[in-house]
Amino acid sequence: MRPILLPDPPTLSTGVPEIFEQGGSQNVVRRAVVIGNGFPGSENQCIGLARALGLAQNHLLYRVTRPKGGINEWLHWLPVGFHKKLDFILRHLYLYSRLMLGSKHSKYIASENGGSVGLSSILEADVNSIVSMARDTYEKDGPLVVIACGRDTVSIASSIRRLASENVFVVQIQHPRSHLNRFDMVITPRHDYYPLTLEAQEQVPRFMRGWITPREPPQDHVVLTTGALHGIDYATLRKSASAWHDEFASLPKPLVVVNIGWPRRNCRYGADLAKQLTDALLSVLGSCGSVRIALSYRTPEKVSRVIFKELGDNPKVFIWNGQEPNPYMGHLAWGDAFVVTADSVSLISEACSTGKPVYVIGADHCKWKIADFHKSLRERGVVRPFTGFEDMSESWGYPPLNDTAEAAMRVRSALAARGWSLRS
Repeated sequence: MRPILLPDPPTLSTGVPEIFEQGGSQNVVRRAVVIGNGFPGSENQCIGLARALGLAQNHLLYRVTRPKGGINEWLHWLPVGFHKKLDFILRHLYLYSRLMLGSKHSKYIASENGGSVGLSSILEADVNSIVSMARDTYEKDGPLVVIACGRDTVSIASSIRRLASENVFVVQIQHPRSHLNRFDMVITPRHDYYPLTLEAQEQVPRFMRGWITPREPPQDHVVLTTGALHGIDYATLRKSASAWHDEFASLPKPLVVVNIGWPRRNCRYGADLAKQLTDALLSVLGSCGSVRIALSYRTPEKVSRVIFKELGDNPKVFIWNGQEPNPYMGHLAWGDAFVVTADSVSLISEACSTGKPVYVIGADHCKWKIADFHKSLRERGVVRPFTGFEDMSESWGYPPLNDTAEAAMRVRSALAARGWSLRS
């Protein structure tokens, strides 16, 4: 097994950005606004792009929050604005009815179902406040790049562009399922843009196909990626290798890292896949120096129970229990090979950014666009299926996935076409 050799960062575009110079013209972008939806998989894509643009230290994070608790868990299909208004009405009707009945617990119940959780360091996404900031500070601080990801952010981002188009450049990550000309740039995986293969057409009702999949070719401002954007690059891997040196440097090699996600609508599995995974890992332990397993906070108990039962007492295996600090970045930096469940595009994309062997288990459980994603990676030789017959000490590689850097280049080009620049 080859030793860990983290290459030096490229010399062309990874220098320290000179975006914090005082004063200056109105055509230099020095700041960004990130609009998230509360899910790490979405927000990390925005932050990763901001970092690739040199704006990691000069961005504000806003979040679109939905009401939580009770019936709200069944209303996530509603537009977020309408959902909040409906929740406001329902909460006040409920409170009024409880007060009329003289309930001692009315205040507690209303508070428990009371919508958004207060955020101290993350601002609630509000169109008017972001538009006002973009306009009022334009002469002093220049244009504003707005980066959003997730269905709940679509209306916010498109409204900001409509109201402050001369002051902002709006990037929507993931296909918004709406008119693409509402954004300055749309960055979306290929499988999200053209997911309707012949096999997928059998899985998606005909009346839904026009809404799910665009029929027209990509427009110039649509950037198609292979996987998900993220913040993993040479510099972060080198930094993480140093930060986690004491814990990982002495582990027997090869170090195999197993990342387990959770079942999704287009990639369903349960204890059956967990048993398949543990059987395969037990079969390859002879060619492993050590194994580290990380479960997601959303991994079902029925899956984690099998993992702990089959591998919890094995001296070669360490299972992260979820306590801080999270070793994820250390795993990426020091792992010699990766085994990832097929459900998570983000976990697989980040593992594939290392250029090290990546094995996927459970792809046969996936359908529609996730199945198309796995097919594209296999055809490029980036991943291989995990069967239990592998020699984990075998060294093989591929050009690392670099979607975030390529997307950042497209953003820079689009800014330059407008007469704006991001100097680095």
